[in-house]
Amino acid sequence: MKQKVISLLLLCTLAFSLAVPASAAKTMNFTDVKSSDWYYDSVKSLYESGIINGTTTTTFSPKGTVTLGQALKMILLAAGYEEQAPTTTHWASGYYRLAAKNNFLPSGMTLTLDQPITRLQIAQIIVRVLDLKRTGSGNPFSDTTDSAALILYDHGIFNGAPEGNKLMFHPQSSITRAEISAVILRTYQLVESMPEKPEEPETPEEPDGDYFYFHGKKVYIVEEIPKNTYDNNLFQVNENGFLTYDSDEYACKIGIDVSRYQGSIDWADVKSAGVDFAMLRLGYRGYSTGRIVLDPYFYQNLQGALANDIEVGVYFFSQAISPEEGAEEAQFCLNALEGYSITYPIVFDWEPYDSSYGARTEGLDDKILTQCAVAFCDEVEDAGYQSMVYSNLTYFYLHFDLNELINYPFWLAQYNSRPSFYYHFDIWQYGDSGNVPGIDGNVDLNIHFVPKK
Repeated sequence: MKQKVISLLLLCTLAFSLAVPASAAKTMNFTDVKSSDWYYDSVKSLYESGIINGTTTTTFSPKGTVTLGQALKMILLAAGYEEQAPTTTHWASGYYRLAAKNNFLPSGMTLTLDQPITRLQIAQIIVRVLDLKRTGSGNPFSDTTDSAALILYDHGIFNGAPEGNKLMFHPQSSITRAEISAVILRTYQLVESMPEKPEEPETPEEPDGDYFYFHGKKVYIVEEIPKNTYDNNLFQVNENGFLTYDSDEYACKIGIDVSRYQGSIDWADVKSAGVDFAMLRLGYRGYSTGRIVLDPYFYQNLQGALANDIEVGVYFFSQAISPEEGAEEAQFCLNALEGYSITYPIVFDWEPYDSSYGARTEGLDDKILTQCAVAFCDEVEDAGYQSMVYSNLTYFYLHFDLNELINYPFWLAQYNSRPSFYYHFDIWQYGDSGNVPGIDGNVDLNIHFVPKK
């Protein structure tokens, strides 16, 4: 549900900061980086390695504030990833896509690529990209307890700022280009010192026995869940820009999912654009209060979609911490739908928040998470509706106990040109930056695979 705004001015300015191949050594000629500056060696080393560039050919702008796009590029290149070609008009969109696909972004992040990133968000991304763990104990910082800050302190990447007898991390502060040069150089040096690991695919074509590896972790196959049999060669983009699929076994329907973040929608235009179904956010549970809230645009969206012959399903953004709360959320959905007829599922959507939010769900046990999903879906099924579980590769593989979810269909979130999920899924959310007539700003895009009779 993220909306991305592109600033043309910043786009023009930052176009110069695209990296060159690390093999092409360069001579640094920045007039605003002097050999006496504390960050000189960091900037010089990263520039010559092709990891960092200037804001122009002759200026580095050391006091400039680092944006999400800049941070992603530097972190990913330092970690050994290749340069990423833009996937939209924004120069950093390829890096964003890579980070989103691999679950490198902190949960709940809503920054656009041109907005300043905080020190804590940088730490969280680095920890996710390098899959780092704590090597020390205790907490040296007086202003944060976030594990990412502590992990990077242990590895010498963030050292903190002494203030009197306290060491401060300043988690919500932005970071300058000079400061991040030191952070990225330490990250690069840490990567260089790591022993090489065999490359492990997200989902292997042929699993080794009854398991495969995902992000370095062994994932055991649940034989009772059908395997993904979609032919990736059959995905096509139609004249309206939507992904489609057609095979001997499956046809497809084109869909979107929306919430209050899309504002008022002209559903007649959406229908004319070729949208067959819409998944509407019915409500959510507050991550801190635990209070259940109806999405303020739900009934407007429900009535508008149905009036224009768009099939409707709903999802609830869960923050349940017990099976009882999962069932409560399902009952809330059932009550809200009374008097309406929907043809698509009622979906359990549980997503984590980054630890800086202090969410009540922080550290929720995976077993309890699975029980919440089961309780929600059972309540929905008992009322005569279809249920479904929405998640991404990481949570399906590493958090949910899929042995307990064999009776419920999946809605996969994977922003990629082709899905790589091992198991069968009914709906695929393949993008979060679609442009659909009748909707201002970006919208999530989906495809529903419909079995042919």
